[in-house]
Amino acid sequence: MSTHSGSNERIKETHPEWYRDVSPMYYLILGSFPPHAKRWDYPFYYPNKINRFWKILAEIAKVNLTVPIVSEKEAVEERFSIMQKLNAGVQNLGKTILRKGTSALDTAIEITTFQDILLILKKHPELKKIVLPGYSSQNSTAKAFLKYINQTKEIEIIGFIPKTLNSGTTFKISVYGRIIDCVVLNSTSTASRISYDEVKKQFEKELDS
Repeated sequence: MSTHSGSNERIKETHPEWYRDVSPMYYLILGSFPPHAKRWDYPFYYPNKINRFWKILAEIAKVNLTVPIVSEKEAVEERFSIMQKLNAGVQNLGKTILRKGTSALDTAIEITTFQDILLILKKHPELKKIVLPGYSSQNSTAKAFLKYINQTKEIEIIGFIPKTLNSGTTFKISVYGRIIDCVVLNSTSTASRISYDEVKKQFEKELDS
């Protein structure tokens, strides 16, 4: 499916079945949606090796990522093992989107349906924190998560969320009789002007607490 508006062609995409459960899961890291398939180096979350996400998580987990990527399957298993070591689940919020062309930017996508994040929250009563990297655009992870909350009846935001989100913004949600902390971080994309060391420091703080 696509809609045409001059040079702004919008193409429907459906998220691949990448989700793999981690148990125990103390942290859930959410993203928005993968880049266009032509940019993938392997079929898993943050599939472009230029993105800093897996390098940061590998350093926090004190493991070395294989370079270069020789086998897509091994690359996926290597990244899943990092998730297991950190007790951190990974999922994207978008299930279906409309994308302008093949852009990898959040500003070029519109989430039309969401993943079932509630199912993950229900399955993992031990979950204590949701990490939201990226907050600038309307379809960034943090803003998309707030839209998802507004569509559900089971999740309630506790307290006040500032109108302008920033790295370090925190809030709590109540769901299934539990309180879960949520924290907004900078994006791991290389398009971000925030340094690698600063983004790593942010993740390290949240995944160690």
